Amino acid sequence: MRPDRKPSSEELRERFGRNLRECRRRAGISQYELALRAEISLPAISLFELGRSLPRTDTFLRLAGTLGVSPSELVAGVKWMPAETVMTPGEFEVPEDPELAAEVAELRGTAPGRRRG
Repeated sequence: MRPDRKPSSEELRERFGRNLRECRRRAGISQYELALRAEISLPAISLFELGRSLPRTDTFLRLAGTLGVSPSELVAGVKWMPAETVMTPGEFEVPEDPELAAEVAELRGTAPGRRRG
């Protein structure tokens, strides 16, 4: 997965599933035991580990707590970088045009909601 783009849902599900399975195996418990301890259905655990489903936030936190791992361990390897910011809202570059620069300066000095006369 490239770090400069949003991970696809499939990539996210697969990575979460692999991490969940590894953490469960490290804890030395079966899917059945994890399901009982976390109060989650056994089919849901299976779907998570197979990368076919993602848990809700509360279930995600319950899984991490039950396994004694940090939530970040369950999503380790998932990288997402926001798109490059082209422009910050409310800011813009003024071209090298003195008339336009003067007009922009005048507009910036005008209070919001006030009409120019």
